[in-house]
Amino acid sequence: MPPLEKRQPNSPLAVVEHSHGSSHHHIVSDPASEIADPLEPCASVKTAKAVRSATHSLRSRRRARPSAEDAGDGEALDSRSRLRSNSNSSTDKKSKRASKKNIIFNTRNPVIIWLANNELHLSLALLAIVHGCYWAGYQWPLLWIQMQHKAPTADNGVTDSHDVRYVRGIHDIKFIAYWIVQIIAVRSLCLHHIMPVVARIISVKGARETRRFSEMAWTLLYITTTWTIGFRVWQNSPYYMNTASLYANYPDDHMRMPYGLKWYYLVQAAFWLSNIYTIHVEERRKDHFEMMTHHAVTIALVLSSYHFHFTRFGHAFMLVMDFPDIFLTCAKMFRYIGSEIMPNIFFGIFTVSWIATKHYLCLKMMISIWTQGPTLVPHEKRFPHYPNSYASYPIASVLWAFLFVLQLVLIYWFVLILKVIQRVLIKGEEANDNRSDNEDEDEGESEDSSAVSSDMASDEKPFASAPSISNKSSSSTLASQ
Repeated sequence: MPPLEKRQPNSPLAVVEHSHGSSHHHIVSDPASEIADPLEPCASVKTAKAVRSATHSLRSRRRARPSAEDAGDGEALDSRSRLRSNSNSSTDKKSKRASKKNIIFNTRNPVIIWLANNELHLSLALLAIVHGCYWAGYQWPLLWIQMQHKAPTADNGVTDSHDVRYVRGIHDIKFIAYWIVQIIAVRSLCLHHIMPVVARIISVKGARETRRFSEMAWTLLYITTTWTIGFRVWQNSPYYMNTASLYANYPDDHMRMPYGLKWYYLVQAAFWLSNIYTIHVEERRKDHFEMMTHHAVTIALVLSSYHFHFTRFGHAFMLVMDFPDIFLTCAKMFRYIGSEIMPNIFFGIFTVSWIATKHYLCLKMMISIWTQGPTLVPHEKRFPHYPNSYASYPIASVLWAFLFVLQLVLIYWFVLILKVIQRVLIKGEEANDNRSDNEDEDEGESEDSSAVSSDMASDEKPFASAPSISNKSSSSTLASQ
């Protein structure tokens, strides 16, 4: 290239801009054209400076203004980054909200979430209002706190204090509502304040394990308490170890209940009604639909058997069906503690008791409804010929249909139990459950997904046995027919 002094004015040194990612080129500037006189002293120096300045400015513009394609890619990356950051922030907010009390919500309803976060304060406030008004001298709280509708036992209408009996009535709804609030309060206190402390003392590791341990501890506490009270009432009853008394003298002796029997029935009804709420504030299970079906049918059977005066049979049936749940909850609690032998032992006892109660005795009672019931309840005491009698084939058929649906749910859960036994005996694995918890992507808890299979024979099983409870009550209703 000739020196600048000998260059022609019309042969400029052009600086060419290359569009990144494109084959187009165009002249941006001509540094030489900026020189008025090529023979001017120090023109070469000025030209060199202009070239360097133009090149530097082009590179700066190129870095500042990428091509359209790169800009699109960058915008896409930025948008993805923004979405990721927003999602992480929302997940963090959700996890903070959900981990406030170590809760994995089974719903996105803001009302239920608010109730779950404030259930203890609300329930204690309601209980404080009722008891505070009672201590202040008001009488209306007694309709909620105390059992109502005493039945006269003498012809003159005087109630014998040594043999107080109760009949069903409209104020039983208030008693059930009071116990729903009380059960929710005790459950919240156990799950979020007492049992987590116990879990830390016995070295339960992980937030999920602590949450599941607390849930199983509350279930065990409720089942053992109500089962013990119910068993004591059964021991003092005329139908203790006497199946004929479950149907005899219906409905005269059945409609007058001792205090313990009525308390047991109404508290059980309150417990199952409260489960409609708690199933939405607990971690979602894989058999959520089956659990909802079980809860709905159980509530229908408990309430209908109470209304139809089939409480004796229902009482015995609930005791039989609650028994296996004690071993299941113990197995799960030992599992969360980290024991390797005790869960398998309790799970084996649970499996045997499940077969004996929920299938053998349950089916036997269902059959007795059509065999012993018609024999022990004479035709003149059946519906609609006898007052307060509901013993009839149409009513028995409806209740028996509900029992059949519950038995189908129990069979479904029993198949899952058999799969657990197969893994333990044939493959040599531990007694883990492959269906109790639902791996919810929204939770974002890696520990949850890794521990999904560690629950034994279904977290619903503690409630699975309960289905039987309603089975019991409805069976009893049917049986009394």
